[in-house]
Amino acid sequence: MKKEEKVRLARINAPELTADVPYQLRLAKSARAKAKKFCPEGSLVVLQTQKERRDRYARYLAEVVHEGENLSDYLLEIGAAKPWK
Repeated sequence: MKKEEKVRLARINAPELTADVPYQLRLAKSARAKAKKFCPEGSLVVLQTQKERRDRYARYLAEVVHEGENLSDYLLEIGAAKPWK
């Protein structure tokens, strides 16, 4: 079954693609490219969410797991995101 949902990666703060500052926008595009390389579009992923917990933009807070690896952990390890405080 295929279903599309907007999610926010749990535990991390990554640059936003809506940034007005060119440097921040470059960081955001780089983080997105690294995430797409980690789990290419169409990949089978497991979303682990807290039931009915959404952020103020109606996105689920989720852990994304692809082939046994956690996307949030990966982005933190490579420096593409910072821990959420």
